[in-house]
Amino acid sequence: MLLKSWSTLLLVLGISFGSAAAWGSDLPGLINDYFRQIHDSADYQVAIEIKTPKQQWPACELPEIHPPMSNKNWGNISLPVNCGQQRRFVQIYVHVTGPYLVSNRAIQPNSVLTGNEFLVKTGDLDTLPNDIIHNKKILQNAIAIRSIPAGKFITRNMVRRPWVIKAGQTVTVIAGGQNFLIRNEGKAINNAASFDNIRVRLVSGQVITGQAQENGCVKMML
Repeated sequence: MLLKSWSTLLLVLGISFGSAAAWGSDLPGLINDYFRQIHDSADYQVAIEIKTPKQQWPACELPEIHPPMSNKNWGNISLPVNCGQQRRFVQIYVHVTGPYLVSNRAIQPNSVLTGNEFLVKTGDLDTLPNDIIHNKKILQNAIAIRSIPAGKFITRNMVRRPWVIKAGQTVTVIAGGQNFLIRNEGKAINNAASFDNIRVRLVSGQVITGQAQENGCVKMML
């Protein structure tokens, strides 16, 4: 990757000069540490390029880095940085090299996946979708929701977790608090995987919203 400025070079090398105010208390190092913690594995290589000119960096002793509003962890990112009550957005590019999964054969919709349908490759993740899947364990017992051709990288919108409750199924609804437990029955209105929100019509006709549990019950929060 071509380094476009001295600030980028210093960041990659982990070197900083100048006063704390001018450099925002080593802002390049703070940003570098932030994304290295997110990609905390020997399998990932991270390099940061700060695009915002240095004279526009936040200048304070204790800058606070906040998660990007886009929830992106690589590529072009507008990174919120607070200096006291003032918030600035620092434009950066995060280059990440690491593992991701590709299909080793064509997969049909509604197929139950075991994880053996995929190979691990290593490449530039910042050129791929942000929701790409890295771990075969995530795909264990997952359901393909579309056709996936051989050699295709796998993203979260291609698969879903298995339903623990299906629409129309009779379910037990549990509502609990300190020193008490209430059980009721109803019919599920929608499909739900474990820990998804689910709507249930009780025998009384009342519709409640709860959380689907792995055992097929619904936990209702009081």
